[in-house]
Amino acid sequence: MDTIAAISSAVGPAARIIVRLSGPQALRIAGGMRVHPEAKGGSAFRCRLSFANLVAPSWVYLFRAPRSYTGEDLVELHLPGSPVLAKMMLEELLKSGARPAEPGEFTARAYFNGRIDLTEAEGVAATIAAGNEQELSAARRLLAGELARRIAGPLDLIADTLALIEVGIDFSEEDVSFLSPDELAERIRRIDEAMRRLLGDGARFERLAHEPRVVLAGRPNAGKSTLLNALAGHERAVVSPIAGTTRDVLSAQIVLSRGIVRVIDASGIEEPGDEPGTSMDEIAGKMRRQALRAVEEADVVVLVRDVQDSRPQLELTRTPSLVVRSKADVAQPPSAVFDRRSKSMGGFPPDGGTQPRVAVPQVLDVSALSGAGMDRLGERLDALCFGESAPHGSLALNVRHIQAVNEACEALRRAADRVVAGAPELLALELREVLDHLGGVVGRVSPDDLLGRIFSTFCVGK
Repeated sequence: MDTIAAISSAVGPAARIIVRLSGPQALRIAGGMRVHPEAKGGSAFRCRLSFANLVAPSWVYLFRAPRSYTGEDLVELHLPGSPVLAKMMLEELLKSGARPAEPGEFTARAYFNGRIDLTEAEGVAATIAAGNEQELSAARRLLAGELARRIAGPLDLIADTLALIEVGIDFSEEDVSFLSPDELAERIRRIDEAMRRLLGDGARFERLAHEPRVVLAGRPNAGKSTLLNALAGHERAVVSPIAGTTRDVLSAQIVLSRGIVRVIDASGIEEPGDEPGTSMDEIAGKMRRQALRAVEEADVVVLVRDVQDSRPQLELTRTPSLVVRSKADVAQPPSAVFDRRSKSMGGFPPDGGTQPRVAVPQVLDVSALSGAGMDRLGERLDALCFGESAPHGSLALNVRHIQAVNEACEALRRAADRVVAGAPELLALELREVLDHLGGVVGRVSPDDLLGRIFSTFCVGK
């Protein structure tokens, strides 16, 4: 097998950049560039690497086969964080006998050399692609081999059951029964339950992988665009004291503590009778419909209202998740502006009753200009988008995993029918299919074209 090389860390300026070598010539190629080592022997040391007519201080990490990530001799060269320097180093390694690594080739070699199974290899890709805390946690569980462990029990039970059935078929003329129909049905039920739980965990992860959409809704000039700019950290929307400046739906990606969400600034929504004139013109009508559609499609709806607005709360097509009173840096309004509807927003009937009438959203006072209340707003959005606490037990199941488990469940259903029909040969056939589907998840049964598709989605250097 040849020796491969690639830049293995993220592209861009950093404290260090990693260039990785793997293969039978990795130690020889790296050793040819080392000068003035500061420590002799060992597997990690500082030295100066000579290449491309320059000398660079570096850390060198040696991993000898089979105790390395790939199962081969592997060298990591940690260089000062210059992308240009890393490219020059890579060119030097290629001149010395290495070839450029294909996407995912380091992880593919780890799989083929028995260092990881297929689900752990896919956990590497899921970890790289994680966009929030929950996705990263789910990917780490996959990388740690939890999916393989979850499947190992059902796999062993299927293999054991299949062996007993096939022995029973061989001794059918001897009137010997190794498993009763009730025992077979119970085993199939247990396997099916385990697979259904696994699919449930995968469904939770699929929801986590969705980028939450937060819509800022409210009347014109309520402060939505200023709030979007403050959350984004730059001027995404044009801000003006003139009402109706936002004529279209604008959005920006916002980084919260547990992940990235998309915050959408919808155009101001006028209630019938609020707009000038006797009827809304064509543009105003389109703006209103577009804003209400954004509200309907949102994961989280934030109703923004000017703290000085004495009008009743704007009626939306759905209950807002949160109410933000903007412009809190200006003078607080007199108590008279809190009308009967805004009082009821606190959770109690306007007649002074003591029992809450309906569940109501939390109300936050913020100032996008001074920053007052913005930290609390970020915390509340994080909780609304990602839950009050991170869920446990989710796994980063991809489409291949889900399809294989679904097909295994379908074969299990047919197997249960074979038990009722008393057809052991057909039952054995269905259980072999279950075994093939679940074995394919962890790579026990994996055609070359399937492996090629999996590893081709990786970054180069992984």
